[in-house]
Amino acid sequence: MAWTGSNAFAFNRATVNQNTPATSGVYALFNQGVWIYFGESVNIRDRLLQHLTNQENPCVARANPQFFAFEAVMGQQARIARQDALIREFWHPGLCNQRLG
Repeated sequence: MAWTGSNAFAFNRATVNQNTPATSGVYALFNQGVWIYFGESVNIRDRLLQHLTNQENPCVARANPQFFAFEAVMGQQARIARQDALIREFWHPGLCNQRLG
């Protein structure tokens, strides 16, 4: 299933705070035409802000994503299933997701 979430936003603190809901869902980090990372969280806004301040994933840090988008998805199992479906569909050798779930 193709991406059905929000449009792209610049990946910075101001646009995350302004455009992202504090709700359950999945998110994508990417550069022009290149998916970098798919994640899921009970609070999309907080998780995206963590990505901006904590460089815990060296692959994401090296890729320096310029954009993000999100989809609201309720329930932990549904979020993980959607994240895994996105990883499978858009997988390429440079994708920072190393495993499903």
